[in-house]
Amino acid sequence: MYLSNFRGVAKLLRRNPRWIRVAYDNLSHQLIYKISSGKMNGWSHPPEVINAFVTDICNLGCRECHYANSDKPGFSLNLVGHMDPRIFYRFLDEIPGRPLVSFTGGEPLIHPQIFDLIKYAKNKGRMCTLVTNGWFLEDKAEHLCKSNLDLLSVSVDGPRLTHNEIRGKNSFERLEKGLQKILEQPKRPTLFISLAISDKNYDQLVATYQLAKKWGVDGINFNHLWMQTDEMVEDLNSSTALFAGDHVGWSVNNDDIDIEILADGLEIIREISWGGKMIVTELPLLNRQEIYDWYREPTKPVKHQTVRCGWIRMKLWADGKIKPCRDWEVGDINKEHANEIWYSQGYQQFRHLLNEQGMLPICSRCCFIAHR
Repeated sequence: MYLSNFRGVAKLLRRNPRWIRVAYDNLSHQLIYKISSGKMNGWSHPPEVINAFVTDICNLGCRECHYANSDKPGFSLNLVGHMDPRIFYRFLDEIPGRPLVSFTGGEPLIHPQIFDLIKYAKNKGRMCTLVTNGWFLEDKAEHLCKSNLDLLSVSVDGPRLTHNEIRGKNSFERLEKGLQKILEQPKRPTLFISLAISDKNYDQLVATYQLAKKWGVDGINFNHLWMQTDEMVEDLNSSTALFAGDHVGWSVNNDDIDIEILADGLEIIREISWGGKMIVTELPLLNRQEIYDWYREPTKPVKHQTVRCGWIRMKLWADGKIKPCRDWEVGDINKEHANEIWYSQGYQQFRHLLNEQGMLPICSRCCFIAHR
């Protein structure tokens, strides 16, 4: 987040002061990790974030999506279906602490009981976010706002022609109508749009920023592309027997990204957004040289501080499996207590591995590295 976003942050906190608690939990967990992660023998405080993959069904097949392009059945789309709500309810009843719940998929708005799941989490006092491709947003906007969701993130890959080239015909038109419907609601969640930078849209960032301002959303996030190369996977598979990586057969070509144009675009946005009411974030926030390293040398760590994922995040899949990284399974909610899984031998092995190695070969461009 830019330091110049103070007006946007103030607006966000006025709308929902409970974000202060989320920030407090994040900072306190970071402090605990720095002080004691190497001394806890695989133990951890309760998780900070729950990633709830409530369905693996998606109506789109986006070219930059790991799940749509994985060669591993356990990490692919359209195989399991929708999560049984009883799995989610049991999980929330059993997990300690007050983790934020992030609903994702697949496309979470496809789940027929998604609003019941959100309401259950809200009744448990959880902060809740949801990520969507926007295809079903117009039809579900009113119910989504009535569910008391805290933050809605809509994936936008650029202006109309660019977005539709990446995601498919009419996908931009549908999400734009959905955004308008959300913004019309008297009580709505904080609304962000999120752009994943790729070879198809790196030169469209300023135009997308202007679109976001025109729409009147609360914030826009620019995600540097999460990726893993064949080299990363091979290095992982030769370095640890704990779990294996899988190849991702997407068609994104990093060499086609003009680094100077990309860096210039981000610098323009930093300048014109100064002091504005719309929050602007880059994940991670990189200077020009770091942007070059990110896309030209993907195995090189950039802005790496810690790998805390084993201490703060649980990933609940649609079938009830718990998978800390990629397709590696450490437990099943259908058979085990959620709290026992969090403190299980599998999770402890994962934490020991991260303590010993600091970062695995596939960590350098993982999405979680920017959410420490």
